[in-house]
Amino acid sequence: MDLKKIIPGLVLAMAFSMKVVGAEGNIWMDENAEVQANQFKKIILFPIENASAEDSMIYNNILHKRANKRIKKTNFLGFSKVFTEEQKHILREPKYQALDRQFNSEEERFQAVKELTAADGYLVPRLRWEKERIDHSPATWVNVRMESYYDEKNGPYGDRYRLSHRSWWQSHMIPAKDLPLRMIDMDFVLYDAYTGRKAMTMIDYYRCYNKTKEHAFDIITKNFTGDWNRLKKDKPQNVPANAPTMGFRDLSLPASAVNDEFAIKTIYYAFKDEAGDRLKRVKVDYSPNGGRYYVTGQVTCYQRGETWIPPRATTALYYDHTERFKWYDKKGNEHEGRREYYKTGITDYNGYNTFWYRVGMDLRLVDSQTGKTILTKSAVEEDSERYGNALRRILGDFYKEVDKRIGSAAK
Repeated sequence: MDLKKIIPGLVLAMAFSMKVVGAEGNIWMDENAEVQANQFKKIILFPIENASAEDSMIYNNILHKRANKRIKKTNFLGFSKVFTEEQKHILREPKYQALDRQFNSEEERFQAVKELTAADGYLVPRLRWEKERIDHSPATWVNVRMESYYDEKNGPYGDRYRLSHRSWWQSHMIPAKDLPLRMIDMDFVLYDAYTGRKAMTMIDYYRCYNKTKEHAFDIITKNFTGDWNRLKKDKPQNVPANAPTMGFRDLSLPASAVNDEFAIKTIYYAFKDEAGDRLKRVKVDYSPNGGRYYVTGQVTCYQRGETWIPPRATTALYYDHTERFKWYDKKGNEHEGRREYYKTGITDYNGYNTFWYRVGMDLRLVDSQTGKTILTKSAVEEDSERYGNALRRILGDFYKEVDKRIGSAAK
């Protein structure tokens, strides 16, 4: 099994008993599916769920275009009225139109896809949550340092710099402003068209000021399709034949995560996946209670929040204007000089919220034969985008040390 990069944040519907899984980015993949997700060739793209009719059309056009452009060797079919001959065969036109309706259950949709198409799978995008929030940046007084001077070029004394220089402090008001914060959460679930099982899932979210919802969805779609395309290049772990084996045991979780299904799956997925990515001289054993050595420990904190960054102003010297003047040398010859004036400009920055995801872990590598602890690590990491990024920095550093401590060179 090769678990390949799930950065997470947001993974659902993964059974812990799953034997073979791979992931990249925010994606998890079930390699036990009838057709593995990175091998799907023909996929039905359903309209965005939970979105208005107008938004669904806009979002689907963005997703359809990106998917067909970025996910190589895979044909995505939406509910367009114009199809190639190959697409007509896949959709068994005109019966495909029966798919463009509301289904009472996923089982009902799966049966319809199976009966009416020749697709390998079908992708169901869902708008989980969308909102625009107004954050108020108040009017704020600050003190700024100002400067002014001029440079004289080709003057009676040659070139001279920073003449009449002066500096002073002055009060400056940063004006108040209301800032629209765009927030959107999406999930994309790929189903195996032969079994109806979830073959792959990605859930992502977007937070940014002064952006449209189309921009937000486009960024999420870009991340999704890029991660999916990279997943196709996934390779199994390559370690020496004599490499020792390492397995996994349970982690103790804090109250903030213990009852959160998403948090649990995010933690355990990164816990196992990062080992497959980092270990070069140790064979990962994903079986229950497997491995000569095993990793265990606790997640000491799992928190998210916002931090207000207050308004600020910066200053920088910039060229203002040039004055030309004439002067005469001792022989009465006329010359033209110039004075280039510089002064300080002020740039205002409104206050805003930053988002953070904090994870702490205490990890132990244990010899299962002796019960002796071989290696320990305690760390706290914070990331501005996802819990998974913070988790992986801790786990990646730990597994590098595991490789050094117990890894075997090839023989």
